Amino acid sequence: MVSVCSVWRRSSIFFLLLCVLVAQISTCFSSKVYVVYMGSKNDEDPDEILAQNHQILASVHTGSIEEAQASHIHSYRHGFKGFAARLTDHQASQISKMPGVVSVFPNSKRSLHTTHSWDFMGLLGEQTLEVSGFNIKNQVNVIVGFIDTGIWPESPSFNDANMPPVPARWKGVCQSGEAFNSSTCNRKVIGARYYKSGYEAEEDSADTVAFSSPRDSAGHGSHTASIAAGRYVSNMTYKGLASGGARGGAPMARIAVYKTCWDTGCYDVDLLAAFDDAIRDGVHILSLSLGPDAPQGDYFTDAISVGSFHAARHGILVVASAGNEGNPGSATNLAPWMITVAASSTDRDFTSDIVLGNGVNVTGESLSVFGMKASASIISASEAFAGYFTPYQSSYCLESSLNKTKARGKVLVCRHAESSTESKLAKSVVVKDAGGVGMVLIYEADMDVAVPFVIPSAIIGRRTGKHLLSYINRTRRPMARILPAKTTLGLKPAPRVTAFSAKGPNALTPQILKPDITAPGLNILASWSPAVADKQFNILSGTSMACPHVTGIAALIKAVHPSWSPAAIRSAIMTSATLLDKMHKPIIVDPEGKKGNAFDYGSGFLNPTRALDPGLVYDAQPADYVSFLCSVGYDEKSLHQITLDNSTCARAFRTATDLNYPSITVPNLEGNISVTRTVTNVGKPENIYKAAVSSPKGINVTVIPNRLVFTSLGQKISFTVNFKVVAPSKGYTFGFLSWMSGRSRVTSPLVVQVAHSNSGLMR
Repeated sequence: MVSVCSVWRRSSIFFLLLCVLVAQISTCFSSKVYVVYMGSKNDEDPDEILAQNHQILASVHTGSIEEAQASHIHSYRHGFKGFAARLTDHQASQISKMPGVVSVFPNSKRSLHTTHSWDFMGLLGEQTLEVSGFNIKNQVNVIVGFIDTGIWPESPSFNDANMPPVPARWKGVCQSGEAFNSSTCNRKVIGARYYKSGYEAEEDSADTVAFSSPRDSAGHGSHTASIAAGRYVSNMTYKGLASGGARGGAPMARIAVYKTCWDTGCYDVDLLAAFDDAIRDGVHILSLSLGPDAPQGDYFTDAISVGSFHAARHGILVVASAGNEGNPGSATNLAPWMITVAASSTDRDFTSDIVLGNGVNVTGESLSVFGMKASASIISASEAFAGYFTPYQSSYCLESSLNKTKARGKVLVCRHAESSTESKLAKSVVVKDAGGVGMVLIYEADMDVAVPFVIPSAIIGRRTGKHLLSYINRTRRPMARILPAKTTLGLKPAPRVTAFSAKGPNALTPQILKPDITAPGLNILASWSPAVADKQFNILSGTSMACPHVTGIAALIKAVHPSWSPAAIRSAIMTSATLLDKMHKPIIVDPEGKKGNAFDYGSGFLNPTRALDPGLVYDAQPADYVSFLCSVGYDEKSLHQITLDNSTCARAFRTATDLNYPSITVPNLEGNISVTRTVTNVGKPENIYKAAVSSPKGINVTVIPNRLVFTSLGQKISFTVNFKVVAPSKGYTFGFLSWMSGRSRVTSPLVVQVAHSNSGLMR
């Protein structure tokens, strides 16, 4: 007779196997959205491409065209080929092995990298006709596309007064939608589209508060567009702060809007659709103040890298933000065919004074226009702990962590350790709800981002916070009064690289320096969407704000030099940058105030007027990026699918360092190496440049020839930079190469790391 235990064991094993089988079937048949990228397009009709996409999908849906069409979300048919569809992991794997498919990747979400700044850089007033002797009237023919959260077209920054008709090259549309129709565009905002297929495939759109149209309900898109290309506004202000005239970098350039970002982020399916349309529409420049989280994935499984590659092949310059993670190796948007922008300060700040009972005045960062009418008792928030919260937890002013009896009528000193603006703002709400009348926030990273607190408040750094807590602990009745925020000009040193700005080295291809450049991104005043807090203008910080500063200058360069390639414009911006602050001292980096290097600021701080007349440029063509891809491991089969031409790896670079980039990075130097660069004369037809080198520590750098003699405009001359280890050092070291001719200076960063063997000795 079979025992009960034996039967139970067999039943249990069967049940376990059944559970495993069900789990596998569930995994196999659960679907999610994938992007199928198929490289460049030839002369195929867009409808043919759509039919081909349906055929591919049908092949993984047992031949059913109906199921294929049901799974299909979007087709890319203009700048490149591909589609988005809802697929199981197994179906995605099947498609990835099909002929003509370059890559298949999930519909990932990207994050937004969230005006005196132009005066600070030397572009004053309206200046719509001339800058430093250069005629910039042609900016009316430059079209700048913004892939962002949309636009508020009624903002004074986007009025079209005295603007000529729309350029003939424009092929775009003004897409109708919620609170937005085809007549909403004008001669300034000449086109607008919106994309939400990728977003709706992943999120419940019923929960959104956004307009289902190109209209901006978040503010970010209006802010970035006005920084780059906003019209002159004579009375821009934020609640009385930073009052005065403000304009974008290229105030007469045209704006094209591609709304891909919604309340939770920006999805790859929609980003690629925007790139696809922008290439067809006829934009000259694309600006993206958004990106992936670090570390970034491979170039052709990253939507922004894919889209920008095809944009560059069509002569479109792409400018993107580096990100706000602030740690070494955290920079994103790393492809060498785009400009990647870090963030720095200007000499303007927004501060609140904290007057202590002993007469000492402490200054903190704030955008709060509320002030205390009289002094009040000041305590550490840890003294007002409530319920199950410990004093340590309450010191961070977490929600519900404060005892209302202890906090009422007092100024609370709170700690903060996160990096988002929202969480800082939330702490002032917590203090207000507990009955507090003011807040001083000690921020461990000492960041200078001003925040619009809901009660009188200010942010102070770690050292200042230590002194304030000491005053509280040693004083019988410590008192404080927080005054309203005010605008402070002439801050020194400036510029400084912000603490939040993402940094190198390049985690994907160390031979390419990223970021490329730094520009103002701290406490920047620009246009806003009245749908958010009913205000026309706002002050924001982030590499999101730095990016459009570079976009604006790129538009001016395009206006002055319309035939220049995207690489030539990037070179002009990079080689004309400065490594010195306004006091002619090396640029420093927050929070420690240490001397910066190329991983912090790339080539340096943006210099608009010098960028218009760079003298020499390091140019590159689409074929050079193919050679670059060969050098980082792509084979000819993959490249042929990506480019759909006769590209081969016959002229592959020895290493990625050999790309004709305006910086030189050698991440693994063994003994010595020679790197070749080619410069093109875009200055005086007849000119002589001499090399000046500041060698990285422990490296001997020689340049051959060290003298370049140009006899005509457009002439190209190649030179070789030799690096030799003379005193091995640990980690990266930094220097620069400058080509000098009179007042002209063409500067490239030199970044070197010596290779070490396992024993720690140089090979």
